[in-house]
Amino acid sequence: MGLDPVDLWAAADGDFEDWVLERAYADKPAQCPLSVTEDPSCSLIHFAQGSLEVVHDDLRRVLPPEKLTIAIDILRSVGIDDAFVVRRELVNYKKTLLNIYRCATQLDRDLRQLVTFFKGSDDEHVDIEDGNGSFYVHSDRHTALCDALGQCKGALGVVGDLRQFVKTVCCVSRHPAKARPEYLARMPRSLKHLRKFVRCAKDTVAKLGGIDDDGEGEVDDDTDELVETGAAHLERVVGGFDELGWPQRYVSFVRKTLVAKGAIKAIWMHSELIRSLVHFEEYLCELRECQHLLEAMPKLCDVTAPTTSSLEGETMLQRVSRACRVQKELNLLYGALEALEDSYEWLRRIADVPTERLFVAGDADLSASTSMFIPSGFKVGDLFARQRAVCDKEFPRMRLVLSEEGWPKHLLGRLGAEKRTETNYKETTCRVCERGFSSLWVHRFICIACELDERFEHARCPYRPSCASPFCPHANRCFVCDSWSCAECRLIRGDGEDVLALAQDINPDQTYLDWDRTVCTTRSGASPLKGKHAIDPDLLSMIWSRPKGSVHIVTRNSYREDIKTFMARAGLPDGIPVHTVKKHQSKAEVILEGNEGTILFVDDSVAEHMDERLKHSSVFRVLFGRALS
Repeated sequence: MGLDPVDLWAAADGDFEDWVLERAYADKPAQCPLSVTEDPSCSLIHFAQGSLEVVHDDLRRVLPPEKLTIAIDILRSVGIDDAFVVRRELVNYKKTLLNIYRCATQLDRDLRQLVTFFKGSDDEHVDIEDGNGSFYVHSDRHTALCDALGQCKGALGVVGDLRQFVKTVCCVSRHPAKARPEYLARMPRSLKHLRKFVRCAKDTVAKLGGIDDDGEGEVDDDTDELVETGAAHLERVVGGFDELGWPQRYVSFVRKTLVAKGAIKAIWMHSELIRSLVHFEEYLCELRECQHLLEAMPKLCDVTAPTTSSLEGETMLQRVSRACRVQKELNLLYGALEALEDSYEWLRRIADVPTERLFVAGDADLSASTSMFIPSGFKVGDLFARQRAVCDKEFPRMRLVLSEEGWPKHLLGRLGAEKRTETNYKETTCRVCERGFSSLWVHRFICIACELDERFEHARCPYRPSCASPFCPHANRCFVCDSWSCAECRLIRGDGEDVLALAQDINPDQTYLDWDRTVCTTRSGASPLKGKHAIDPDLLSMIWSRPKGSVHIVTRNSYREDIKTFMARAGLPDGIPVHTVKKHQSKAEVILEGNEGTILFVDDSVAEHMDERLKHSSVFRVLFGRALS
């Protein structure tokens, strides 16, 4: 039996909680926020969050229409509406940074391999004669590789700092009684790569340029007593309702709703983002100053010119060495500055509350520019794409040398070509060719030569001989072992946040979710009523955001009735169909039967995604994993 909010407003205080729980939330009692307490240990994990709609839904259930309008206006005026927009963008921006970071980490490794591989080659040297002897500098081709590596390292460090910062902001507690994360309290010192770049650049300027280091750059922690925590934001927001003179039971209900459904967390996230912009701007100014000072110093082309005069007591080798160090620092700064300038601009746009979607959960396929997920004008991906182009230009040459001539002598002689039998060398011995190398050349028990052969010649996973996971033909990557995603294959790895964002983006007509280790924490077909289990909170929010009747559970778990009982207790909508698939039956039979339009299929088992019918239909597949961000 439903409840008219007008009747509830006139009810006695003693009847309020019973009426709200038994009648206002009769359809989903687990989502009633009355159980929220001031104790920071109070669990909020089973409450849906992440959108303004879940807050408004709570208010509609208990407030009369005229009071509801007032409440919605107050929330808008204190910034709750804007905060949810910022929260959505930050969560997806975090995903974008994660996928860029993964690809850039592989790029950094590839460039280090190329630089090391060709460093000892005779055709990569340019000999220079000096009165004190002869030495060489790198060729233009090898210098381009070194420049790309330096710029990649600088940009990768910035992306790593930004990702950790955004992730920490997204992980502030829903409960306002919990403390501000230490990482945010120590800003900007927490940005360790940016600190390092500024410190090293200033040291180089001081040592080579004769400019005294003023000692600046070591900044204090962000411990301003005026920083608003979750508790301060809660009091500020609820203060607007206290002034209305509403019955205290309603003010208390609004207070608990804002906590349980993530409204206070969202406004806290927005506040932390705005506060951080000044720190990123300070680092931008310092990096630009260092770049200006270093660019004023002699370059390699200047010191090797025939007309260049030497300083008294200084040899040509010393001048070249100094110029090389300057160039090395400049490459780091070029990469760091380009990444930080673009990222600062996007963070500022997010903080200003964009009127249109900017980011949707990032896909790992940078080569495709992820136009589906990243807004036009986002330059960080282009930065790494330029370095990848330099890498891809030289990688075939390394493959050719390895296939025709084998490993170069300068590597074999230094690293050793014989099989290592000692236990502590196991991880640096290739299981295919049985040679031992440094960790630069061996990854997951296979050397780069054998890895390239497996990927490009045999089109199979190089890491596990028995790997049965799908192999992406567009990037020669294994979806499981390489943690790969591909929009063209319509197979994406992700967690609940990715599924929620993808559902908002593609708006599927039907959504099919696995149960064990996907929607629920149960394993191996166990009953959810036995033991302690929980629903993924982001999938819970996604389910509530979809039209009624469009979400299905498709599982091999035989406890169908137990699953339905558990869903009712956990606050999932009524009437979600549960399809039990038999042992030798494919889930594709259930998913595709009688369905037209766009379908979203989420499962943690790669085997369930292997059916050929799913690959060639209008099905978007998500290989689910918890906490991939």
